[in-house]
Amino acid sequence: MKSKSNNKKLKILMLAPTPFFSDRGCHIRILNSYLRLKREGNQITILTYPIGRDILNIKTKRTINLPGYKKTEPGFSPYRPFLDFLLMIKSIREMKNKEYDLIYAHLHEGALIGIILKKLFNKKAIKIIFDSQGSLVGELSAHGTIKNKGIIKNILFSIEKYITNNSDEIITSTEALKEFITKNITRNITKKQTKSIKVIRVIKDLPDKFLFNNKIKPANLKLPKDKIIVVYLGGMQLYKGIEYLLKAIPYTPENKFHFLIMGYPVDDAKQLAKQLNIENRITFTGKIPYEKAPSYLKLGHLAVSPKTLESGEANAKIYNYTAMNLPVVCFDSKENREIIKESKGKGYFAKDKDVKDLAKKIMEVEVKR
Repeated sequence: MKSKSNNKKLKILMLAPTPFFSDRGCHIRILNSYLRLKREGNQITILTYPIGRDILNIKTKRTINLPGYKKTEPGFSPYRPFLDFLLMIKSIREMKNKEYDLIYAHLHEGALIGIILKKLFNKKAIKIIFDSQGSLVGELSAHGTIKNKGIIKNILFSIEKYITNNSDEIITSTEALKEFITKNITRNITKKQTKSIKVIRVIKDLPDKFLFNNKIKPANLKLPKDKIIVVYLGGMQLYKGIEYLLKAIPYTPENKFHFLIMGYPVDDAKQLAKQLNIENRITFTGKIPYEKAPSYLKLGHLAVSPKTLESGEANAKIYNYTAMNLPVVCFDSKENREIIKESKGKGYFAKDKDVKDLAKKIMEVEVKR
């Protein structure tokens, strides 16, 4: 992202209110945006939470830690409001000590901090780009943090609208999220208004071709040799769709399929697998480092992505699956079909939230063994 007038390299302050890097989808999005902007010759400083690991020699500046804070998985944490406050204080100090041309904010909390920074340093005319990964209200509802109806949801939706409407530019990873923001959040333009419709760009989470390719050697992991290996790599919270995959497993023949399920946190998924009496049919790996993900996907014959996309989040794992030449079973949606078509992959589409049909599509996949 360079200045159009003089091709000037920009000094960018990137706000990441999350324990970056923690080997999950949200963080991969942040990483991809950093690498994209870096390739364009810009100078980038990332401010993030106190915990997380450094990746690919990317230097990060972190807030001080709070006693007891260890959570790296997604979802609500009582520490987050305090960490966001510390991130805002660190951002203010950073802005005082260094000149920046652009604030690139991830997640709604990051965008809100960016808006505050712009008001405090308005003489610098800093532009705020909000990289949105989904609806704030939709995500919290999917997490079960708030109820689908009620005053809290209305308050949070108002905050979401404020954040979105006060950012200078919005970037999404899907056309579906762009359409949602356009219809439900950004200001409607009337004849009396002269302000143009807010710029919303779609930049998709395409995998790194040097990392995700079919020439990668498979990981060293003991798996049944006489069965078709079905892989899943992603968030393990039940709302992410893993519940549908687990409930589909009993409807597939035990003598034919084994499931390699990768990601974290695993406790709820393991508990459900125990209730369904399918523990012996699954290999749970826990967290997989992002750099090693391709070698583990290489172990599979087919992949499953059971996310329902209710919160507006992207289904980027499908790009990773198809980059590894894996046929993909997923729920039938416009977004999923577009990803399969764009990546020239082979897709098998089950009825939405139908675990029996999900199992049926898994059994229909033609695999090379």
